[in-house]
Amino acid sequence: MKNITFEKYQGNGNDFVVIDCRGNDLYKNYYKNKLFDIKKICNRNFGIGADGVIFIEEANEDNYAKMIIFNSDGSEAQMCGNGIRCLIEYLHINDSIKNKNMEYKIETKAGLKIAKYINEEISVKMGIPILDSQNIPTTIIKKINSVPSHDFVEKNFYKKGYAVGMGNPHLIFFVQDLESIALSKLGPIFEKHELFPEKTNVHFCQILNRDNIKVKVWERGSGPTLACGTGACAIHVAAYKLGFCNSETIVSLPGGNLKIYWSKDNCEVTMTGNAKKVFSGSILVN
Repeated sequence: MKNITFEKYQGNGNDFVVIDCRGNDLYKNYYKNKLFDIKKICNRNFGIGADGVIFIEEANEDNYAKMIIFNSDGSEAQMCGNGIRCLIEYLHINDSIKNKNMEYKIETKAGLKIAKYINEEISVKMGIPILDSQNIPTTIIKKINSVPSHDFVEKNFYKKGYAVGMGNPHLIFFVQDLESIALSKLGPIFEKHELFPEKTNVHFCQILNRDNIKVKVWERGSGPTLACGTGACAIHVAAYKLGFCNSETIVSLPGGNLKIYWSKDNCEVTMTGNAKKVFSGSILVN
């Protein structure tokens, strides 16, 4: 048996187990020997309980750190907006004695992400949104205002959906009445829809006004969650391209709000929010 220390963080209710692998071989042992089971760790009855697990590794290049993240079903994710804010909060708390950094360059599977920590808020440049179908990836060909779009008919749900990539795929629906959406029924259907070869995150959105969007989230590999940072970015991009919102919006998720800014195709989306430490602990693994 091996005792692994961890810290638990949440960003808008999206919670993560953070394991710092800098200076140790924990991630290498997990990757090569499957030292422990991600699904069991994330299980809320038999494990710690989380939407995902974040491993912090030394950066490959001249950057601050590397983020490796797994969903609660054990699948690896390219990126997670709430997850990277939790990572930045962890670094800010634990590395502050050695380094008073306000800017953090983090390597992810979706590329280099640059975050700034100012007045307990974390702003992250989330990358340039992907609207090329092949790179999202999706097999949707038709586009409206350069956003891949398709008319979906599933379980008496008839609605046009929009695909946007943020280093991971997102399917976005704009609806009149968010409360009428049966997330538990529709989420898994669209997550595994044949038009998305690598599955997709799914978001049902209600435009409240040009500055505010309310959302329900179904995350690929995790199911219903309280928030999705990359999803909030993708939603803003789709809404802005379709003329539904201004260049800065507040995206209201079940777990809280995120501020998103974006207005130009060749610019990165900026996400601003916070993250909080929940607790520290250790877990015995085989």
